[in-house]
Amino acid sequence: MARTGLDEALEEHLSALERKDLDAYAATLADEVVLILPDGTLLDGKAAVVELHREMFADDSWTQERTVRRVLLAGSTGWVLIEYRFVVVDAEGAVVSDNRAYFTLTYALVDGRWLVVADQNTRLPSA
Repeated sequence: MARTGLDEALEEHLSALERKDLDAYAATLADEVVLILPDGTLLDGKAAVVELHREMFADDSWTQERTVRRVLLAGSTGWVLIEYRFVVVDAEGAVVSDNRAYFTLTYALVDGRWLVVADQNTRLPSA
């Protein structure tokens, strides 16, 4: 089944994260987006999600490796499962934390454009 536009929207979102490009990242979000962090914190609305990422993107101490595990399309809803590794280092380059998690992105077709409406993060057990 063709996933017209969804694959491109996902690539746009992941590329913005990789580049830590706040404007490009914000453009991938619906106004009503909900973000749930691995600790259960819930951020409601685009302004709150963008503000968190403004702070994150300004911090050069972290990297995130991402692997797309599954992309599903059901009508005007898309669902993506991504496994990631989030590594934080100190000023000397020593690893401070190294965590693995999933994030799932739920997309909706809004005015002909795929936008993220939900981003749920779930911490994975240590290897």
